[in-house]
Amino acid sequence: MNRKSNPIQTIVTDGLWRKSISVIRSLGKAGCEVSVMGDSLFTTGFWSKYTSKRVLAPTAEHNPDAFGQKLMDLLTQYDGNPKPVLFPMEDATLMWVVHNYDEVVKYAKVLLPTNKSLEVAEDKAATITLAKNLDLPVPQTWEPSNVDELEKIISEIRCSEFVIKPRTGSGSVGIVYARPGDKLAYRSHWEKYGPLIIQERISAKGRGIGISLLMDQDGDCVAYFGHERIRQYPVSGGPSTDRKSIFAPHLVDLSIKLLTALSWRGVAMVEWKEDPTDGTPKLMEINPRFWGSLELAVRSGVDFPYLYTQAVLGQASKTPPSYEEGVRCRWLIPGDILRYLSEEKQNREEVMSFIRGLPSEAEEWDKEDIRGSLACGICPALLALNPYYWKYLKRT
Repeated sequence: MNRKSNPIQTIVTDGLWRKSISVIRSLGKAGCEVSVMGDSLFTTGFWSKYTSKRVLAPTAEHNPDAFGQKLMDLLTQYDGNPKPVLFPMEDATLMWVVHNYDEVVKYAKVLLPTNKSLEVAEDKAATITLAKNLDLPVPQTWEPSNVDELEKIISEIRCSEFVIKPRTGSGSVGIVYARPGDKLAYRSHWEKYGPLIIQERISAKGRGIGISLLMDQDGDCVAYFGHERIRQYPVSGGPSTDRKSIFAPHLVDLSIKLLTALSWRGVAMVEWKEDPTDGTPKLMEINPRFWGSLELAVRSGVDFPYLYTQAVLGQASKTPPSYEEGVRCRWLIPGDILRYLSEEKQNREEVMSFIRGLPSEAEEWDKEDIRGSLACGICPALLALNPYYWKYLKRT
């Protein structure tokens, strides 16, 4: 594609996040013109050399109405000729666009699930129910309707360990690991995070596997990718800080089955956890948007951002691209640094082992985008006093 000859116009929201940097770089290298939305000058994506236009705007999470107004103002500037391809990067952004789909598609091109499908994917209990109906392996799950029922189930539970999770949300936010008899403030936890579910805890020794997929306008899978978690932060459970590409054809088939049942369109990552007691991978949840470890897929050969653009334009090949197995990619700043510092000393690798492979394995690093690489370190440092940023560290 020639950048100077009718480049594809694209808009990437939520430019702060590391996955957004991956999208910006992918699109820029493909010759697209990339406009980036962010809520401060410390938005990392603003400083990539591939960013054509910076748009200051509130986030959909903090002020959905103001975000929506700014997005629609931006879209109307294109005058529909050609319509830009829109990348909604965060949950709140995705939900706003889906809820306002009819208005958005007058001015932009997107490939998204329906509101009904998104509601199921965002609700862990509904996802587990659907998976059971499809005979997919899932952890034992309880769905209390109120906090009194939650406390009753916990008092009678027979699992040696269990997990309490918000029905909606991503990453480790609101997740509590517990054992029968633990005295925890379940009522205040319910009030803070909303309805909760209870699941048996799959041992931390089990492999965590993510299957990323792109479903085109016909509902066909046109790209897939598997990765295995190696390390994570927080170490008790959170976003991966180190991972590698793997082949997992059986889980790809199960993940496609799940998304097909939802009539899914666009991207999603289906998360699985291997139960070490019998080796069975069990479904954890669906991440219905671009995911935090996106850069690993791009480096391994599955360029999801550009493939999404092709799918939106109806130009995607029906044959999923192949990719390289065993590629490593780390979320270094500050994820793997914080993981290393917080790890118990007996579990922590030697310093030389920690720095081995750097900077090339760091997802922040791109020798063709030095300015963007520097921003990946400088912007988080400048945002360190912002509580919102620390909340982000626990997200997928």
